[in-house]
Amino acid sequence: MEQNSSSNNKLQTDVWGGVASFERSTSVGSVTEGAPSSPGKSLGLVVATGSSLSPFYREASKQEGGLLRRLTYRSSACVGHTFSPSVGRERWILSPLKVVVPQYSRSIFGKVESFDNISARHRQFSTLYSPSKKVKMAAKIISGTAVSKEIREQLTQEVTEMKKLIPDFSPGLTIVQVGNREDSNVYIRSKIKAATEIGMVANLLKLPRTITEIELLEELNKLNNDPKVHGIIVQMPLETDSKIDSHKITDAVDPSKDVDGLCTINEGRVAIGELNSGFMPCTPFGCIELIKRSGIQIEGAKAVVLGRSKIVGTPVAELLKWHNATVTVCHSKTKDLASEVRQADILVVGIGRAEMVKGDWVKPGAVVIDCGINSIPDATKKSGQRLVGDVDYKEVSQVAGYITPVPGGVGPMTVCMLMKNTVISAAKSLSNITGQKWDFTPLPLQVKEPVPSDIEISRSQTPKNITTLAREIGVNPNELELYGTKKAKLSLKIVERLEHTKNGSYIVVAGITPTPLGEGKSTTTVGLVQALGAHLNKKVFACLRQPSQGPTFGIKGGAAGGGYSQVIPMEDFNLHLTGDIHAITAANNLLAAQIDARMFHEATQSDKALFNRLVPKKDGKRQFSEVQLRRVAKLGIDKTDPDSLTEEEMSKFARIDIDPATITWNRVLDTNDRYLREITIGESPSEKGKSRKTRFDITVASEIMAILALTTGLKDMIERLGRMVVASDRNSNPVTADDLGVTGALAVLMKDAIRPTLMQTLEGLGQPENNLISLN
Repeated sequence: MEQNSSSNNKLQTDVWGGVASFERSTSVGSVTEGAPSSPGKSLGLVVATGSSLSPFYREASKQEGGLLRRLTYRSSACVGHTFSPSVGRERWILSPLKVVVPQYSRSIFGKVESFDNISARHRQFSTLYSPSKKVKMAAKIISGTAVSKEIREQLTQEVTEMKKLIPDFSPGLTIVQVGNREDSNVYIRSKIKAATEIGMVANLLKLPRTITEIELLEELNKLNNDPKVHGIIVQMPLETDSKIDSHKITDAVDPSKDVDGLCTINEGRVAIGELNSGFMPCTPFGCIELIKRSGIQIEGAKAVVLGRSKIVGTPVAELLKWHNATVTVCHSKTKDLASEVRQADILVVGIGRAEMVKGDWVKPGAVVIDCGINSIPDATKKSGQRLVGDVDYKEVSQVAGYITPVPGGVGPMTVCMLMKNTVISAAKSLSNITGQKWDFTPLPLQVKEPVPSDIEISRSQTPKNITTLAREIGVNPNELELYGTKKAKLSLKIVERLEHTKNGSYIVVAGITPTPLGEGKSTTTVGLVQALGAHLNKKVFACLRQPSQGPTFGIKGGAAGGGYSQVIPMEDFNLHLTGDIHAITAANNLLAAQIDARMFHEATQSDKALFNRLVPKKDGKRQFSEVQLRRVAKLGIDKTDPDSLTEEEMSKFARIDIDPATITWNRVLDTNDRYLREITIGESPSEKGKSRKTRFDITVASEIMAILALTTGLKDMIERLGRMVVASDRNSNPVTADDLGVTGALAVLMKDAIRPTLMQTLEGLGQPENNLISLN
């Protein structure tokens, strides 16, 4: 750039092939094409004002393929100084003049709409155009590598903050790979590396190519149900021997864990603008982030998306639309493609053709996002090839205002946004654990006078679908096992998922004055829960025991509460429900049968015969079971090989020697049957006179019922069942269910009963079992 002073009142300087002259007297300058000392074609008008010290900055880009790409003006001194131009990469500096930039029409350098406080004689403006002289100008590079690094650092901090809340909590990402494609291995390694650096737990589930579609769907279902997995990726393409529908596989991923954003539900959310309810596809998500980093305003901009693929073109067009750009989608059938592309302020290219977009396709100053990655021959490279995008970078970078390189542009952002989606998913999970809010809507009560019967009140209310109630109180779909539409079993995994949640308060409703119609515990419990939940907006559950058929078919007529404090549907609650009482009956009576069977066999067999029955040979070898090993240890026998026991030890192991007079374990039945209150068993000739007197109890009087109410989990229940004392031996030592070797069988019968059953009250509040109120 060269200064030329032709008079005291006029200054000239070379401007990228044109000349800018400024007249101090009129504060008007013009840009012309030609040498500094000779007149040339007018390129435009610049208006300058007086001696302001405040800095001013303005960039303007030429609309039509000309060469004077951008003018930048800045002042930092007062009038009277000479020009002090300095050349930067994309700007030149004029000092001391302050440029007042007119308000241009949308075509940028077109007709002037107005000049602020400038006389009418200057209200004309020529389009900047210089076809005869090319001026090179490099676009600003939008580095995906740099941007992704910045985002990853932010994600690392977010993960650190999560671990401060719950030390053993980490965002979990699982990548599912079928087969062993090397190109897939490269992508997977980069994803696992990125996740690990952030502080996430990243796992690879590698499955053989022989896997079938149904087996793969089952593996995905396991991941969907794993609370420690927050993100699931199915690496495509699938390398399989049998045909597998990849679309079905993608849709099998839980939308709340579909961090690739490729399932139909998440695609639909993007299409209708629900950008915060699901996950955005990673590459389009990264493109939007890069465009934002350019500083160009998306709202109101003309955006062109070249390509309409499911994973890039279509979703990025939707995202641009919901960011208020005016979007055109171009593809292989678009007529006059170059002309369409040339209109773009923002151009996103994902067409899959190497260097297809040329410099003369691009509007000067446009933002160009290149999503392509192609390998082309290059003899200068050791590999003989190099990677290029769908944009001719060498040409387009001389026209565009901003451009992404390949590699190092969109690629790093795709992995980065995958990490971001996973952290977002983990944050939602953490929020549910640490402070979940209910989106609960109570059912309205239609109170009548006089108060109708309990069954009329129950049937007058329409219950919520149990899946609706579960969603309102924060139960995940995979934690629910439906028994119709009005009741469901809850998974014990909820306890694991909420293990770090602050415990609530408990209100125990104890026995009240007994009456022929009950003690009033259920009615009081349900009424309190409805008051606290539906009217005081507390997070509250009523925990009631599944009712026995005793009161149901007795004078009481049911156990669901009464009046307007009931569990509904009343009939479902009172009649069998999910069969937990029957499970208790079966388990209790199995133990009772084992007691009498053991006494019979000990009374009719020798020590050796009894030992052989208890520890039979299988494939020529004896082996103690786990429960038998516990009995051996209890007896003080320090051996694990059955064949190594002495005759005395075998006798000690085989004979429990129960004293019939000490048996406290009775059979049970879930019906009031007074004629079973005292019975004699063993009257059949096959029992060889081994009869005794005993009785039946009502099922809910069984100790197993108490264990079900107190247990904290399956392992705890098994231990409690094993410790139940059923009698004493003739030496007054307690005999337990574990001694009889029946603990595992009892647990199997109780495996479903241990899970709470979810129902609702008349006002729509949750109701698992047990006689307490849980209040959060």
